[in-house]
Amino acid sequence: MRKKAKNIMIQVIKVAFALGLIFWLVQSGKLNFKALTTLLQPEYLIPGILLIFANMYLTSERWRMLLQTQNHHLNSWRTFKLTMIGIFFNFAVPGGVGGDLVKAFYFSKDHPESKMTAATSVLMDRVLGLYAMILMALLAMLFDWELVHNNSSLRLLWTLILTLFLLSSAALALVFSQKIHDRGTLKRLLQKLPLHSKTTRIYESLHLYGRNYRSLLSSVLLSLLAQSFSIFFMILAGTASGLGAEMKWQTYFLVAPLGFMATAIPVAPAGVGVGQAAFYFLFNIYTGHATDLGPSVITALQVAQFLFGLTGAYFYMQRKEQASVEA
Repeated sequence: MRKKAKNIMIQVIKVAFALGLIFWLVQSGKLNFKALTTLLQPEYLIPGILLIFANMYLTSERWRMLLQTQNHHLNSWRTFKLTMIGIFFNFAVPGGVGGDLVKAFYFSKDHPESKMTAATSVLMDRVLGLYAMILMALLAMLFDWELVHNNSSLRLLWTLILTLFLLSSAALALVFSQKIHDRGTLKRLLQKLPLHSKTTRIYESLHLYGRNYRSLLSSVLLSLLAQSFSIFFMILAGTASGLGAEMKWQTYFLVAPLGFMATAIPVAPAGVGVGQAAFYFLFNIYTGHATDLGPSVITALQVAQFLFGLTGAYFYMQRKEQASVEA
């Protein structure tokens, strides 16, 4: 009972934190909801819907591709429905990754013999998505190197992102290395840790994904493409609002990957609030002046994702009804 009450209190604090950030942004004039109404015009609404759908479909396909490497050949429709359920729960569980747990839960219910695959598939899916964000941020900074080089704050960000990229690349190489696996070096190290039996099983399961480098590379490329569609949506939202009329498209590609990483920090539902604050400060750093563009475009993206996520609520209710019928 105490543990349950503690968990509820933590969730309440996190939601309050998110609402507090939103309130501060609105009260200070940094978040302009009125500017978002222009997206309802047909010339912006239709391409916006297509961009969000493309992002979510490619995200679903990335996970399906990873499942195929583990001999689970689900069709696109089934993985899409589970992905949408996960997106819906992203807005109910703090952080941008809470829905992954729900997605893994329902996959394991459909495939009770593959609970470890359910857990590691969503973990690998999230890891490769994050890796693609880091890679995109790195490439965007290289593309606009002159701007980065002449700004001390951006140079610091460049160093941090480069370090993060090298460390994450080394970690993936370590997990996927067949030589290290055969020698048992990493397993011996894991056995010295608490809960070593579980961590060793997770390592063994994750290592299997490294046996198909073509699928891994395709998953990263799908992630880059899916994230690009999200960024194009933000460019569309910025143009529609008038706030980003003179903003270079390169700036969006510089800012967005870093902002997306911030929204994944588990302190608010779907990163709401955290994303607004992060995009506000990041756009200010890159442009060198105060602008309301960042909070406005990430809010537009989150609203669009939430509306699409409502289809996940429908698929979730379908599953509940099916479970009742089967019972």
